[in-house]
Amino acid sequence: MIEEQLIKRCIEKDRRAQLELHKICFHLLMPVCYKYVKQEELARELFNQAFLKILSSLQKYDQHKDFKKWSQSIAINTLIDEYRKNKRIKMMVDNNCDLDSYLFINQTGENNNAQQTLGEETVKQLLEKLPNVSRKVFQLFALEGFSHHEISEMLQISTGTSKWHVSNAREILKKYISQLL
Repeated sequence: MIEEQLIKRCIEKDRRAQLELHKICFHLLMPVCYKYVKQEELARELFNQAFLKILSSLQKYDQHKDFKKWSQSIAINTLIDEYRKNKRIKMMVDNNCDLDSYLFINQTGENNNAQQTLGEETVKQLLEKLPNVSRKVFQLFALEGFSHHEISEMLQISTGTSKWHVSNAREILKKYISQLL
């Protein structure tokens, strides 16, 4: 949790406090940027944009809310804005994601043998085959943990559309997986 004093000092434009917050945010947000951007330089650029937005929004931050989730939301919105602006950012899955467990949990809650059979690289390749919007929504929901309501606000789509894209992505992935097994 971020200390209240640190945030107050950042709001007062204390450069040392801002540097300390930058270091904290770097560790929290760079993995998010790497999930969505393949080029390190662009990921760092987008992180810096997100950090500037965080600094300028600190006065609005509610201390009772989770700083990590709040800052990740700003970072993801920055990534989405950049994607919309340039239409050149391609989404990808980070090596450290928990996608295998999300995809391969059967209805009884037990892992099936697909988790052991499919490697991480194969799962990444399958995700890349998904339609762009379905892939983005699926990643935000399954990997980032955002709710359908939050996704609908971020992408300016309805909650029902968000649910459909997740369902669509899962169905497509199931078909791909069944062909591999």
